Amino acid sequence: MAEQKTEEGLTEAQEKLYDRHQFIGRIAQERLVRSNVLIINLTGPNTELAKNIILAGANITICDNNLVTQDDVDTNFLFGPQDLGQNRGLIGQKEFKEINPLAKIEHISELPSDDQLNKFTIIVTSTKYFEVIEKFDEISQRLNIPYYNLLCCGFYGFVYITLGSNFTYEREKRVIRQITFGQKQQDVPQYREFEEVTAQCVPLKNILDFKYKVKGFQQNNIYYSILMMYKARQDSELALYDPFNHNEELLNRIVQIGIQIYREALDQEPKQEVIDQFKNFARLYGIDYCPVYSILGSVASQEMIYAIGRNNEPAINWFCFDGEETYGLVEVIQDISTFKTKDLPHKKQLIEK
Repeated sequence: MAEQKTEEGLTEAQEKLYDRHQFIGRIAQERLVRSNVLIINLTGPNTELAKNIILAGANITICDNNLVTQDDVDTNFLFGPQDLGQNRGLIGQKEFKEINPLAKIEHISELPSDDQLNKFTIIVTSTKYFEVIEKFDEISQRLNIPYYNLLCCGFYGFVYITLGSNFTYEREKRVIRQITFGQKQQDVPQYREFEEVTAQCVPLKNILDFKYKVKGFQQNNIYYSILMMYKARQDSELALYDPFNHNEELLNRIVQIGIQIYREALDQEPKQEVIDQFKNFARLYGIDYCPVYSILGSVASQEMIYAIGRNNEPAINWFCFDGEETYGLVEVIQDISTFKTKDLPHKKQLIEK
């Protein structure tokens, strides 16, 4: 006998388990339970992200045939010593099913062809290779599917986010309240107003801006570190730098690229603390560190829930995290003034006094 569904489309079991629909909205929750997120490789950041969206009701497909290593056991909460040498994706599938039995957790041994990827709601990778990021970024643009890449670099990390070529979502409008002279503010009806936004994310190459000047009060040097690694890895010799097989000469050459990028972008010399940050970022590039990747996975999962629900504004371009200073910033490089908006007057809500 099929499980009875509520009028909103959730089963009774889902209705009881996913009480967060009171906060994110029932339509968003329905979209979550119908979603299918492709997660390629269960690295630390991706494991944290997967755990969070599964608990929220999303379904995932894992593509990972790597074997569990000692490094996985040491850095990833999902794996224990008993899992050494076993298929990482299959172990992850088993563990995630225990976290939320209502979610569909699938494992595939091979990555689907590019044109078959359109059956997924979102694609997630965790790679340090920009050529791989560029490949999935192109697929995201062509198939109009959101794509996320999470990478931990020791004390630092970043998330690359594109929503595809044409992504529509709703958000609450920023309304300027008018005050009428002689009228009490509490007597003026106030409303929440909403609008539909159509966002066109640009390709990755368009948001690797070597002349970019960071916005806001706090300068985020992680973005310049990303640019440093992107440019360094275009050099065949520097691309061979391996954090597990340290080479001081190659590391210093990578740092010099970061210094040059910083100098040309900001028209000033970097302080020693910035140079040290470039060096640590490159030295630990792609190395998982649990306190940092937990934050990357948590932030990315929150933004992913917004993207799947489409009833809140998701982040785009870059989330850059500095674990030493314990702060993260979203760096929106592209021009968002071109995003189209449309009022939704039928969703206007009176704010109760």
